[in-house]
Amino acid sequence: MNKKFLILLLAMSPLLGLFAQTGTLLGRVTDAESGRPLPSVTVKVATQQTFTDSEGQFSLSGVATGEIVVEFLFSGYENISQVVNVGETTNLGTIKMTPSYLNDLMSGGLSEISISSDSDDDSKAQNISGLLSSSNDIFVSTASYTFGPAYFRMRGYDNDLGSTYIGNTPISDVETGRTTWALWGGLNDATRNKVSVNGLSPASFSFGNLGGVTNIITRASQHRAQTKLTYSMTNRTYTNRVMFTHSTGMMDNGWAITASGSRRWGQEGFVEGTYYDAWAGFLGIERKLNNTHSLAFTAFVAPVKRGMQGGSTQEAYDLTGNNYYNPNWGYQNGEKRNARERIMNQPVIILNHYWNPSNKTQITSSASYLFGQTGTTALNWYNASDPRPDYYRYLPSYFPTEGDDNTVTYYTPEIAQKLTEGWQNDNNVRQVNWDKLYQINYLSNIEGKQARYMIENRHNDQNQLNITSFINHEINDKIRIDGGIEYNSNTGTFYKTVQDLLGGEFWTDIDQFAERDFSGNDTISQNDLNNPNRIVKEGDKFGYEYKLKQNSGNIWTVANFSSLKVDYYAGIQLSYTSFWREGLMRNGRYPESSFGVGEKHNFFDYALKAGATYKITGRHFIEGNATAMTRAPYIRNSYLSSRVRDAVIPDLKSENILSGELSYHLRAPMIKARITVYNTLFQNANEINSFYHDSLRTFVNHAMYNINKVHQGIEAGAEVKLTSAFAVVAAANLGNYRYTNRSTASITVENGSVPDITKTIFNKYFYISGTPQTAASVGLKYMGPGFLFIDMNVNYYDNIYLDFNPERRTSTALSGMGTDDARIPGIINQEKLPSGMTLDASIGKSFRIMRKYYLNLNFSISNILDNQGIITGGYEQMRFDFEKKNINKFPPKYFYYYGRTFFLNIGFRF
Repeated sequence: MNKKFLILLLAMSPLLGLFAQTGTLLGRVTDAESGRPLPSVTVKVATQQTFTDSEGQFSLSGVATGEIVVEFLFSGYENISQVVNVGETTNLGTIKMTPSYLNDLMSGGLSEISISSDSDDDSKAQNISGLLSSSNDIFVSTASYTFGPAYFRMRGYDNDLGSTYIGNTPISDVETGRTTWALWGGLNDATRNKVSVNGLSPASFSFGNLGGVTNIITRASQHRAQTKLTYSMTNRTYTNRVMFTHSTGMMDNGWAITASGSRRWGQEGFVEGTYYDAWAGFLGIERKLNNTHSLAFTAFVAPVKRGMQGGSTQEAYDLTGNNYYNPNWGYQNGEKRNARERIMNQPVIILNHYWNPSNKTQITSSASYLFGQTGTTALNWYNASDPRPDYYRYLPSYFPTEGDDNTVTYYTPEIAQKLTEGWQNDNNVRQVNWDKLYQINYLSNIEGKQARYMIENRHNDQNQLNITSFINHEINDKIRIDGGIEYNSNTGTFYKTVQDLLGGEFWTDIDQFAERDFSGNDTISQNDLNNPNRIVKEGDKFGYEYKLKQNSGNIWTVANFSSLKVDYYAGIQLSYTSFWREGLMRNGRYPESSFGVGEKHNFFDYALKAGATYKITGRHFIEGNATAMTRAPYIRNSYLSSRVRDAVIPDLKSENILSGELSYHLRAPMIKARITVYNTLFQNANEINSFYHDSLRTFVNHAMYNINKVHQGIEAGAEVKLTSAFAVVAAANLGNYRYTNRSTASITVENGSVPDITKTIFNKYFYISGTPQTAASVGLKYMGPGFLFIDMNVNYYDNIYLDFNPERRTSTALSGMGTDDARIPGIINQEKLPSGMTLDASIGKSFRIMRKYYLNLNFSISNILDNQGIITGGYEQMRFDFEKKNINKFPPKYFYYYGRTFFLNIGFRF
């Protein structure tokens, strides 16, 4: 059926061409300040687009004749919309684009400076759902920058539903599908140029994804020829940044070079106890062999080490009088020390071959390799009290002063009062007590015993090879075929090392929970039966070590057709995925399934997409897109307990996705607007969470599968020019993101004390968490003489929901309770977080010095009114009081929107 559909489209296209009268647009794009040509500028007419070459020149054929609107889009510059009467050949001459120095604020590292989660996965913690595609679409740019601090995700999609390419090769983590922006953090100028496609629309370099796709251009000849020095100051995650970038453009000798470097640092960010220490370097070299062949080499690296923020309970925030209280740090020798550090150093190397066999055909082939190390440190302890200061037993609420007899059997107001005073006045109570941990370890040394406390480093080291090749071929000015092939091979190595023994002498590599529950059984407590009772010291591996390997590939093609009134396309992608586990330690709880190469899991998937744009006039368009696809489950969500055994969730299968969107576009010189309705259905999704189970007193893996979800809503954005200097910008999203069925859960206990358990989760109609489902912004933008820019906007967020604990939505949680029990709503209902408003402003000014040098000053303030009461998200603790049904025993943890922050950027270029 799909084959017949494509044949029908091909057969119809010549007939449509008989009625179409089209022309060609020519021109050149330059920098309004320097007059230098601008490469990689997007030149767009409705859904048709092309890009300027290294000389800033462009040619766009197949354009409908008559009055149309041409858009010129380039990151770092003000967009241009120009009304043009198109004839057979229309030369627009030189188009001069004005630098938008407010864009320097938008690309000033928002993805680097808004990470505020305690997650081991940076990509999951990041909030920039559309940063890479900013400036091409009013709603997208607003969602990327303005909504970013509120952790807004476009259409509620997770990071994995928006694909990212860099240098024409995919850069997303294959284990989670997510993109880690920190891989190129600090390289803003070198990675500024990009091609972005929103939503389901077709791309020329990839089949695309539900949330769009972006390709960051690393080709040296496509970088603007310049030398640029930048200094930035902020009070967010880092406090200082310096950057240097030099690009030659394509030189007369056929070489082009781009080099960039940066340093970002801060002894303490907005959140107490956090710090930032990062470097970055980029080198791009291109050699033009002749008029048809070019070779390019790119290498970049962005090592970073940062202290992390941890979420906490409202009780801890109230006790400290600080909604940004961070339980991860404490004083050691008078200095603040953070127990949770994120350490990453993953270089990337890319090779490209660009081949233009004719002026109608381009073939681009690329290979990339990512390698290096990533780790997250954390406290570990053996046969000792929990060292985390906000552990629930250390809070005053654990010692109640009043309550009803159903939940409280005794009252201890004296202890509660003493703890309250300690939290308010003593850093050794409310923060990590490093001195105490060292003292306990010293006592263990005297007794000849292992350390009671230590810092471990949880490694996730990736090695990823990508090979891609795609072709863009114009059959005529009405038909273009894009297609490509991709191959990926990835190996992730997971293990723990002893980072710091905190004064202790050694650590024994056994599982303390299994040792406790299976007393006298020396076999089952071993983490590695091949090396029993192994003594480890700083730098040694322990606990677990395994590899997750994946090979995948896909082949895709999209046929694009243009006519006078309708542009349409259809495409197909076929893909194959195979992954498996290789254990490097023989675990005592699972000796037969933990060591060696495990079972391979293979998946064959497909994706179909099609869409059309109806051109009502040259300024009004209606666009519709739809897709049906399956996709293989991600490795991270497939294994029940990958640290200790080779076992996957029951009935592991591909996820089914069906999505559609319908948009109205208005493109006029004074108004640019889009409104879109969207609806996406997910079936057979998987989610896995790991946590410490208070009742079982061991680590538990909670895998939910057979998950169905719906993401539907309306998004709109508009920019209205009031005068040549003033414009109103507005954007809004009304979403409805929910679970639509009762999921199934498989619960596994890592110490093997109880068999695996299967439960039904009563989560139907629960909301997707982690993002405002309603967001709106309205702002006023001023562009005055002398390159002066001022921007101010008001933002509103609502319908934010807390991530829920599935265990509280089971029959077990309600066992023994009557149907009229007043505690039931509190146990099963999902918490809705309060709405909030913020006010932001920014200003930028450019100075031209001696006709050759340019000084750019930019300053922005976020949350001017210092609203510190907006909760951006959080989660219910995965523990639950099954005995007394007291939900306050393990209260939820929250994250708050940053208070007033600023970003100052000073750039000097020539």
